[in-house]
Parts: sequence; C-alpha cells; structure tokens
Amino acid sequence: MTRKDPVDASASTDDISPDGQRRTRRRASPTESATRPRAGSWRGGWSAYLFVVPALILFIGFVAWPVLRNVQLSFYGNTEIDPTLRFAGIDNYRWIAENRATLLAFRNVALFAAMTIPVQMLLGLTLAIMLRGSGAVRTVIRSLLFLPVVLTPVAVGYLFADVFETTNGLLNTTLRSLGLDALAHEWLADTRTALAVVAAVNVWTWTGFSMAIYHAALAGIPEEVVEASVVDGANSRQTAMHIIAPLLRPAHFALIILGVIGTLKTFDLVYVLTRGGPDHASEVPTTLLLRTLLDGRDGRAAAIGTVVFAVAMIVTLVQLWLYSRRRDA
Repeated sequence: MTRKDPVDASASTDDISPDGQRRTRRRASPTESATRPRAGSWRGGWSAYLFVVPALILFIGFVAWPVLRNVQLSFYGNTEIDPTLRFAGIDNYRWIAENRATLLAFRNVALFAAMTIPVQMLLGLTLAIMLRGSGAVRTVIRSLLFLPVVLTPVAVGYLFADVFETTNGLLNTTLRSLGLDALAHEWLADTRTALAVVAAVNVWTWTGFSMAIYHAALAGIPEEVVEASVVDGANSRQTAMHIIAPLLRPAHFALIILGVIGTLKTFDLVYVLTRGGPDHASEVPTTLLLRTLLDGRDGRAAAIGTVVFAVAMIVTLVQLWLYSRRRDA
C-alpha cells in the first residue's frame, strides 16, 4: 500500500492554453489569500468612517468649539462702561482667587456635594435592596420613587418654594397647627439653613435615580451568592454590607461621577429657591456665572465656566483612575 502525500494548498496547477501550450499556475495559500488586499477594500474602510462624520460634526460644533472659545474668552476682559473685549491675561482667574463671592460659591458647591451625594447613594441603595425582586406592589413603589427624577427642576423648585415659604408655607403652617411655633423658621431666608434646604430638595429629587441604578446593578448579582451568605450564617445587615455592597462597586463609582458633575452644574433649584442668597449663603458657581454675565463681565463669566469645566474633568479622571486601580488590584 502506498501512502499519498498530503495536498499542498499552495501547490501549482497546470493549465492548457488555447494554443496548446502547457502553463503552470501557482495556487495561493490560505494565509496569502487572507492577507492579500482585495480590490476596493480601502473603499469599504473609508465608507465606515463616513458614518462617524455627522457625530463628529455635532461634537465639534456643540462641544469642542464652545469649550475652546470659552477658554479663549476667559483671557479677555471688559466692563459695563466699555464693553469692548481686551486681552487681560490671567486677571480674570486672579479675580476668581481673590473674590469673596467666588470663593463662597466653590465652597458651597463642595458642601452641597458632601450633603447630597452620600445621602442619595445610601438611601438609593437601601430602597433598592428593600424593593429587590418582582411583583406589582414593588414595581408601583419603584415607579413612584422614580417620579421626581422626571420632573423638571424648575417645577420642583417652585413646589418646594411654597413648602418652605415663611408665612404661609406648608411646613411652617403645619408646625404652627401642631403647636410647634418655636420650630417655624425662615428656611430659605436664613444663611444657616438655605443651603441645607436646597440640598434636601436635591436629595428628594435624585434619590430615585440612585435607586434605579442600584436596582439594575442588583439584578446582575447571582442569587447563589446571597443564598450562600445566608447558609454561612450572615444576617440581612451583614449580607448587605459585606456581600452586596462590594459587588456594587461599578454602580458606586458611576453615581459618584454623575453626582459630582451634576452638582457642579446645579442651577435650577438654587436659582428658583434662593437666587443664591441670602448673602451668597447658597451661591454656587453657575448662579454666580449668570450674575457675572448679566453684570457685563463676559471674561470673568467665561473664566468661572472654564474653572468649573476643569474641576469636573479633574475629579472625573481621578475617580476613573482610582476605579481602574482597584479593579486591577
């Protein structure tokens, strides 16, 4: 019995030409066929990039160009008397570092973030764990808790402006009817409580969003993990603190990043409830930016916007770096 040699994919083949001459034609190997450029392949590659062009145009027109233009404008200055913009160097940024109202605005936004983000996350996680699972009642409760998220901040602001109004507000009226006149307070007109009231309204508005994020993250945790902790003797609190919470780390970081960016952009609630007062007690960079712009100080307003953008970028990048380190650890 003779053994046949394996067929070589790249072996040559013989063709007979019309004139009777034998010509040898080499067959291409599979590797060569895969790596050999096909006719017109560059056209398909370039056509794929064409689908990105509309999004790229929108990004450049509505994001990149306005940001760069704002940064450029922040190095120019003008006054109410002379509206002509003239190059001012870093004078606008020096004004930010020395102005009392600006320093208070950035301090307030830091306090606002400290008062809202952890509370929203804690309440959202608690509600998500309590309402975990299916069922009509739980679905209705989750929908009601998420309802404030879809309301416009202006509507929420006017609603709670009536609640915290000093004379005829719902809160003070209720306290007086219960004989608790001593607890009635000028909630929005007191420098000690104005920022805290705005923060409380923000927590009421966005806790449902945190609950929705945690509810989606909880759905990705296998039931076997929770059941195993119960078999090992862990109670509900221990399971939540030592099993569920660590597995929700991506949700934690997402809410922190979104919370920081949302806090830096906070405007509607503050403007409707307090206008940044009293005496800059609830002033935030966005309300100060608007007031500065209306005063005719375009360069200073642009500088405030640039600083807010830079802070948001730095905080986000640091948080992403910390998250990547913990994930790789």
